[in-house]
Amino acid sequence: MAEQTPVVEAIARRLIEECRRDIAVARLQIEAMGRILAGSRWLIARWEERRREDAITGGIHLPSYDAMKPSGFITVEEQGRGRRRKGRSQRRAVA
Repeated sequence: MAEQTPVVEAIARRLIEECRRDIAVARLQIEAMGRILAGSRWLIARWEERRREDAITGGIHLPSYDAMKPSGFITVEEQGRGRRRKGRSQRRAVA
């Protein structure tokens, strides 16, 4: 039993050191993210301002949409249909 104590203590020390390193890394990451957040507040404020400017599109403007918007009608073109699937009877005939 006495022989196991140094082994357990060595393992515990190694685990404690790994935890301390992980905590130190986490602190650095939190500090870095805090600096990034503080530095980007102007960008978030600008996005909020643009969002309020145009509540429908969120400040995003597409030239073709903006040109048609005054008429009140936006045309949507139907896309061609892809390949048609074979019907149930056709699938059975092939098999």
